Amino acid sequence: MEIFEIILFMLSAVFISNVLSKFIPNIAFPLIQIVLGICLTLPFASHSLELSPELFLLLFMAPLLFNDAARVDKGAIWGLRKPILLMSLGLVFMTVLLLGLFIHWLLPGLPYAAAFALAAALGPTDAVAVGALAKKVKVPHSIMHTLEGESLINDASGLVSFQFAVAALLTGTFSIVDAGTSFIFQSVGGVLVGSVLSLLKIVLMRWLRNFGVENEVSYVLMEILLPFLIFMAAEELGVNGILAVVFGGIVHSLSYKKLNAEVAQLKLLSRSTWAIISYSLNGLVFVLLGMQLPKILVTIWKNEFVNNGMLILYIVSITAVLLGLRLIWVRLFNNFGTERISHGGKEWKTTFLYTIAGVRGTITLVSALSLPFVLSDGTLFAERDLLLSIAAGVILLTLLLANFTLPLFAPKAVSGKERPAVAEEIAILRRVTKKLREKRTEDNQEAVGRVIRTYNDRIMSLTRSGEMRQDEKKLRRMILDWQLADTLNLVKQGKVKLRIAYPALWRLNRKLFIMSREKRYRRNLLYIRLLKKRFHAEHFHLLTAAERREQHKKLFRSNRAFILERLKDMDESTFPRELVEMFIMLYQRKEGRRKAKKDTAREERNLLYFAIQTERDYIQQFFEKGKISRNDMKRFRENLLAIENSLSLND
Repeated sequence: MEIFEIILFMLSAVFISNVLSKFIPNIAFPLIQIVLGICLTLPFASHSLELSPELFLLLFMAPLLFNDAARVDKGAIWGLRKPILLMSLGLVFMTVLLLGLFIHWLLPGLPYAAAFALAAALGPTDAVAVGALAKKVKVPHSIMHTLEGESLINDASGLVSFQFAVAALLTGTFSIVDAGTSFIFQSVGGVLVGSVLSLLKIVLMRWLRNFGVENEVSYVLMEILLPFLIFMAAEELGVNGILAVVFGGIVHSLSYKKLNAEVAQLKLLSRSTWAIISYSLNGLVFVLLGMQLPKILVTIWKNEFVNNGMLILYIVSITAVLLGLRLIWVRLFNNFGTERISHGGKEWKTTFLYTIAGVRGTITLVSALSLPFVLSDGTLFAERDLLLSIAAGVILLTLLLANFTLPLFAPKAVSGKERPAVAEEIAILRRVTKKLREKRTEDNQEAVGRVIRTYNDRIMSLTRSGEMRQDEKKLRRMILDWQLADTLNLVKQGKVKLRIAYPALWRLNRKLFIMSREKRYRRNLLYIRLLKKRFHAEHFHLLTAAERREQHKKLFRSNRAFILERLKDMDESTFPRELVEMFIMLYQRKEGRRKAKKDTAREERNLLYFAIQTERDYIQQFFEKGKISRNDMKRFRENLLAIENSLSLND
């Protein structure tokens, strides 16, 4: 029960981080999730969720890396294979060697093997953190693809290096020949195991489909189970499980290459399923990291053999050397041929972008947590807490550096509501609503109104919410003012008795005074109080129940007709058409004969399909005229396909 509660609170923290990231967009959500993880240690101080490194890699890293590999742009990765291999293999091994020597120089009492083990743990970058931080800035595609490919492969090289360093720490012996041979065997073996198992899965599902057994549920369920099966099989065979799931994901994506309706439906379902799983696991990884940090810091704080001031110096020094080696490596290979511009300033900006994006994360922490407590000779590994604290400090420092300095080297990413093609998307939707209005008749106006309202909601969601809220507030106030004016006019003309109109006059003036604080509404309130005293003093004759109902109907109909007339005559430049139309539909009286509810629903569905096809035609026209890019067209069509699929589910 306690474990279930911890997991439930962790998932709640992931949800809260998503909400908070909207209010504090300058802070990347991994940092928010780490802070929330730290906060979770307070209610669960007496309980902790302990995961072994092997179980952590299986539960979190296997599915995440599998999904990243399946979704990555294979063509771009293959085209950048040289820089990716240089970063994921060459840079990692150079970091282990040179950073290990620096750590031993910084901490002379630390064995060489332990220094190299810490350097190996700090070698690989974090795929999850890189992707999360890259959402904040507009990273060039070539650089982003290189960073993605690097983070997918360097986990394997870093873990293998770490395993050899720990083995040397435990046994006191190390052979470069044995290490090299073992690395090649584990790497090639991992690639083969992942590729073969993914191919077998594809063949199995096709065989089941031929027998009519396979369906969407079993397909997606098998897809979710596949990375766990691949990782466990690789570990059992003694090969690299990380590389196995990465190449398993790459081969698995080939099953979506065939173009037909069935594959398209499966691909859509798979993408939606993995989007939820991936986001949840990503969040849980950083929440877990936050939950581990207080325990690590308390342990090292209580350690009388470690000077806390010197610990901060160690963390800053090691981080500086780590990023410095990365910077030199990138400059040494001239930014891998990307952004080769004659202006030195631009090249240096690209170099710093590569360097700062080298964030350390979960693989580093998992490796550090797996450091042995006791050496092979039975002596206690006293420096374990120190190395663990340094690893945690480097993770936090690289995350903070990337969060606050990446925007200096790359333009700020365009948010979902301010993307460049938002005006074009709104223009397309408005053209569709214009076509729908042309199809409006006396018989179908209710169905047309509902479909137009659906499109207006989409347009309003694309409009910047702050401006729309202000416009809506202004228009609501104008409508109340119109209602007040019409009500006063009815009273003056004697069409509605003051006794009936008084509550509405008092309510409207009070609302308008609260909204605007204008003096005229305060004067109206005083005037209405005087009217109330007058009609009490003059003893107006009492109205019958039927007369009161008739007076209320007259007041309501007159207000509605007056407001509708003003709304319909309103200039479109004053307020967005969608906002005005929303209020028109709100106040519009249903006219004409009432149709059966079933017939109206059927007609509404037919109009929706007409609108979708019209929207699809306009998307194609905008693309052909160069008003939207190919990526925008693809995104618009994907959104439209999702809406169409949602409609088909209800048929």
